[in-house]
Amino acid sequence: MKRIAEKSKLINLPPATPPAGGPAPRPDAARATPGPAQPTATSAVPAGAGTASRSFTGVGAMMAALGQGGTLGKELEEVKARLAEFEGSAPVRLLDPKRVRASAFANRHETEYGSQSFAELRREIEQARVNVQPIKVRPTRDPGVFEIVFGHRRHRACLELGLEVLAIVEEVTDRELWLQMDQENRGRRDLSPWEQGRSIQTALRSGLFPSVRQLAEHAGIDFSNAAKLLKLAELPDDVVAAFEKPTDLQVHWAGLLSKALQADPESVLERAKQISSRGTVPRPSKRILAELLGEGEGAARRADSTVTLTRDGATVATIRRGPGKRLLIEIHSPVGVEEAAAEVSRWLGASTTRG
Repeated sequence: MKRIAEKSKLINLPPATPPAGGPAPRPDAARATPGPAQPTATSAVPAGAGTASRSFTGVGAMMAALGQGGTLGKELEEVKARLAEFEGSAPVRLLDPKRVRASAFANRHETEYGSQSFAELRREIEQARVNVQPIKVRPTRDPGVFEIVFGHRRHRACLELGLEVLAIVEEVTDRELWLQMDQENRGRRDLSPWEQGRSIQTALRSGLFPSVRQLAEHAGIDFSNAAKLLKLAELPDDVVAAFEKPTDLQVHWAGLLSKALQADPESVLERAKQISSRGTVPRPSKRILAELLGEGEGAARRADSTVTLTRDGATVATIRRGPGKRLLIEIHSPVGVEEAAAEVSRWLGASTTRG
């Protein structure tokens, strides 16, 4: 260290700025051989020269530079640390709700927007003048137009209130959209079983997943439950329309209704149409289920309309009401077809035709 210090005394660096009124130092000034009229590195600094024209030894210049670099380096590290907190985050923006459209995978039924829970959500957003929890959207091919990833209810509330909607903007694939929408909905207010089933059905029909099992694995839901939800979504429209709202359907009803449809689809569908024809009268969901299955009051009425014909204590025929205005006659005695046809034609006043 002593030897380095001694050698550094021989190094004379030019001042950072030239003295006021003086010429700028020549590049070869440091290499010039000092003569009688030239001051050396150890010469005294003239009074009034100021710090701007002060020369430093090699060690002094390096220490000054290191001192400045330490402060700048610390500030740079702090800036980097702050930026790291936002690394990978998506931008949040206020968007015109009219420039935001529903997703092709939207799973909310229209009746949800008339529910009490939606009215409460709308009131909260109106009071805050913004949706505190942002929705998520992705850009579309149309400039300035976005598609909802999740947050359809919040978007609808802002649209109705005429407020800008706070949204996270991020590029996602169709599969990522469906998974994020499903996870977000289950983390907030669960969809009804029928809505969940329709969502699964849409995902499969769109080719997002090759099977219900793979969909369940990716979404983190139980496979058997996903299969039941899908079966609920596959019920005929007439059966679903028999209920006051599709969202009234329960997941464990899927198996019961599917079994009834397999056994006697004509009767189930006919009963569903009769129920729907009653109009907008209140229809308790459990009572509708029982009627569709042929239980309860509907079954009692059908039992009263069944007639049994006996001869010598033995049943020879039964007559019961079938779907619509049909009468089903079952003949149990060994009667020939010609004889039976003759009796029925005489009773109805009709003629017989061979088939």
